[in-house]
Amino acid sequence: MTEEEQLKKMRLEILGDISNIDYDEIFKLKLIDAKYIALDILYPFHKEIIELPERYQNWQVRCAIELYRGMGEEGFISYSENGLSYTRSGDMISTALMNELTPHAGVPK
Repeated sequence: MTEEEQLKKMRLEILGDISNIDYDEIFKLKLIDAKYIALDILYPFHKEIIELPERYQNWQVRCAIELYRGMGEEGFISYSENGLSYTRSGDMISTALMNELTPHAGVPK
């Protein structure tokens, strides 16, 4: 999946319009953040690996979307107004999404 395909997916999911490029720079930053989160989990003992395998790029997009949606809410535990209530833990990424990644075990170098 190319970066442009990832951006189109994010535009469609978040903005509902694949032609709207107004947020592409933020989306690119979130894709980079998601890539390094995945690499840290997948390859904890192999810091020389800097590219995410193709099979995890869909995960990268879904993670970037969660990161984007969580912007500005860091440390937000509970909020209630006019009958609406929001609760968010300190985690930026859902546990379900994180559980999709399995670290590659090996001998630490």
